[in-house]
Amino acid sequence: MNGLSARPEGPGRLGSYTPAVYGSLLVTTLVAVQWKAEVVPELVAASLVISVGVFWLAHAWAEVVNGRIRGPMTLSQAWSVALGEATMLLAVVVPGILLGLHRFAGISTDLAIGLALAASLAQLFLWGLAVGRAAHVRWPVAIGLGIVDFGFGLAVVALKVVVLH
Repeated sequence: MNGLSARPEGPGRLGSYTPAVYGSLLVTTLVAVQWKAEVVPELVAASLVISVGVFWLAHAWAEVVNGRIRGPMTLSQAWSVALGEATMLLAVVVPGILLGLHRFAGISTDLAIGLALAASLAQLFLWGLAVGRAAHVRWPVAIGLGIVDFGFGLAVVALKVVVLH
């Protein structure tokens, strides 16, 4: 991580929301780019799990390498790093469940994917709100930060439409 990270000193420390926010943005992007006419929501959900899992491993490995530059690292420390990055995986849960509604509740493909995308964008808003409140900022400013994060997710969706359509 760069020097601007809010992560406590040392690799793998719990308390960093960076992986969770990154996971939410990643899920938003993956849902947006896979939303096309003949998509299967269950395959989108599977690709979310696999893709975010791979990115989690990559982030954990990068943190381990970063920690090892400073000196030897035990397996326990490496596992701690992986757990510190594991909040990224949580970003898949709600959108994945919503994508499953296609099969288990009989909703349309477009509705399932639209709900998953809306949930991903809502997660970004909530992370912005959480950051604003954690910084002891007044509610209007915290809501503004939530809107900025939500807007960032919308920008990703807009870029998908411009680039892929």
